[in-house]
Amino acid sequence: MNYNVQLISAERVYDGFFHLDQLHYCHSLYEGGMSKPITRELFQRGEAVVVLLYDLATQELVLVEQFRAGALAHFQDQQAWLLEPVAGMIDEGETPLDAAVREVLEEAGVTLAPDCFEFVGQFFPSPGGSSEILHLFVAPVNTQDLPAFAGNSHEVEDIKLIRLNFTKAKQAVAEGRFNVASTWIAIQWFMSQKWGH
Repeated sequence: MNYNVQLISAERVYDGFFHLDQLHYCHSLYEGGMSKPITRELFQRGEAVVVLLYDLATQELVLVEQFRAGALAHFQDQQAWLLEPVAGMIDEGETPLDAAVREVLEEAGVTLAPDCFEFVGQFFPSPGGSSEILHLFVAPVNTQDLPAFAGNSHEVEDIKLIRLNFTKAKQAVAEGRFNVASTWIAIQWFMSQKWGH
């Protein structure tokens, strides 16, 4: 099959903190030919970094707990506070590594040198309706250096740092207790590639 896409038009239908575009396009079909014109709304989320911090000495991962607007459609209680790795948008002119260093300082309150970060990979968390790409890193940290709370006040961030024992993290994955894609992906990668190696 020839993989072809014809973008007929793209119109910005909402331009706020985030952007929403309406796309009209056709694409190749596996059995030949092109699809009929398709209309889809695309949430233009941009690119972001995710950083899973870990401490091999204490056998702990570091996650951040914070309120997330995306959970409001389902929860209006404690369940709207989600557990995630450090994460944030890549600003204009930044590389993913630059953003990773900055976000660790903002969300975990510690400064790490760029060479501390190990790049894992990048992925689309929700490609059916969002353009967002996440760049995943892991980095070692001394959990004794971490504050209890952090966050960038200019971005109205209110963050609690959670230290999670490796064994408890593995058990939480096995029991399906995480509900954020980046948390699942980062911890499973860590368990298979870092813990015990």
